[in-house]
Amino acid sequence: MFAGMTITYASGIYVVAATKDGKTEYWAAATPRDDAVATIGCRLGPEWLMVLTDKKLTTDAVAELGLRSYGIRKLDHAT
Repeated sequence: MFAGMTITYASGIYVVAATKDGKTEYWAAATPRDDAVATIGCRLGPEWLMVLTDKKLTTDAVAELGLRSYGIRKLDHAT
Protein backbone atom coordinates (compact mmCIF):
# COMPACT_ATOMS: atom_id res chain seq x y z
CA MET A 1 0.00 0.00 0.00
CA PHE A 2 1.18 3.51 -0.72
CA ALA A 3 1.08 6.09 2.03
CA GLY A 4 -1.57 8.74 1.58
CA MET A 5 -3.77 6.68 -0.76
CA THR A 6 -7.44 6.44 0.07
CA ILE A 7 -10.03 4.02 -1.17
CA THR A 8 -13.04 5.72 -2.70
CA TYR A 9 -16.30 3.87 -2.93
CA ALA A 10 -19.01 4.73 -5.42
CA SER A 11 -22.17 6.42 -4.26
CA GLY A 12 -24.20 6.42 -7.52
CA ILE A 13 -24.95 2.83 -8.47
CA TYR A 14 -27.22 1.94 -11.36
CA VAL A 15 -29.01 -1.36 -11.93
CA VAL A 16 -28.86 -2.89 -15.40
CA ALA A 17 -31.08 -5.77 -16.54
CA ALA A 18 -29.29 -8.12 -18.95
CA THR A 19 -31.29 -10.74 -20.88
CA LYS A 20 -30.10 -13.69 -22.94
CA ASP A 21 -32.04 -16.79 -24.01
CA GLY A 22 -35.04 -15.79 -21.89
CA LYS A 23 -32.96 -15.46 -18.72
CA THR A 24 -32.56 -12.07 -17.01
CA GLU A 25 -29.73 -11.11 -14.69
CA TYR A 26 -29.40 -7.89 -12.75
CA TRP A 27 -26.07 -6.09 -12.46
CA ALA A 28 -24.94 -3.11 -10.40
CA ALA A 29 -22.70 -0.57 -12.09
CA ALA A 30 -20.84 2.11 -10.13
CA THR A 31 -20.46 4.31 -13.17
CA PRO A 32 -21.97 7.50 -14.52
CA ARG A 33 -25.54 6.82 -15.67
CA ASP A 34 -24.58 7.15 -19.35
CA ASP A 35 -21.86 4.48 -19.01
CA ALA A 36 -23.72 1.81 -17.02
CA VAL A 37 -25.12 -0.27 -19.89
CA ALA A 38 -21.91 -0.12 -21.96
CA THR A 39 -19.78 -1.13 -18.98
CA ILE A 40 -21.93 -4.20 -18.29
CA GLY A 41 -22.05 -4.93 -22.03
CA CYS A 42 -18.25 -5.08 -22.19
CA ARG A 43 -18.32 -7.76 -19.50
CA LEU A 44 -21.16 -9.88 -20.89
CA GLY A 45 -20.78 -9.53 -24.63
CA PRO A 46 -22.94 -8.48 -27.57
CA GLU A 47 -25.35 -11.44 -27.38
CA TRP A 48 -26.96 -9.93 -24.27
CA LEU A 49 -29.78 -7.36 -24.47
CA MET A 50 -29.28 -4.75 -21.76
CA VAL A 51 -31.40 -1.95 -20.38
CA LEU A 52 -30.88 0.52 -17.57
CA THR A 53 -33.62 0.02 -14.99
CA ASP A 54 -35.20 2.47 -12.59
CA LYS A 55 -34.53 0.11 -9.67
CA LYS A 56 -32.80 1.62 -6.65
CA LEU A 57 -30.56 -0.16 -4.18
CA THR A 58 -30.98 0.46 -0.48
CA THR A 59 -28.17 2.14 1.41
CA ASP A 60 -27.42 -1.19 3.09
CA ALA A 61 -27.26 -3.00 -0.26
CA VAL A 62 -24.88 -0.37 -1.65
CA ALA A 63 -22.65 -0.71 1.42
CA GLU A 64 -22.70 -4.51 1.15
CA LEU A 65 -21.59 -4.40 -2.49
CA GLY A 66 -18.61 -2.22 -1.61
CA LEU A 67 -18.15 -1.21 -5.23
CA ARG A 68 -15.42 1.22 -6.07
CA SER A 69 -15.83 3.71 -8.89
CA TYR A 70 -16.38 1.95 -12.24
CA GLY A 71 -16.84 -1.41 -10.52
CA ILE A 72 -19.60 -3.82 -11.51
CA ARG A 73 -21.13 -6.80 -9.77
CA LYS A 74 -23.86 -9.28 -10.56
CA LEU A 75 -26.73 -9.03 -8.10
CA ASP A 76 -28.03 -12.20 -6.48
CA HIS A 77 -31.65 -11.25 -7.10
CA ALA A 78 -33.81 -8.50 -8.50
CA THR A 79 -33.99 -5.51 -6.22
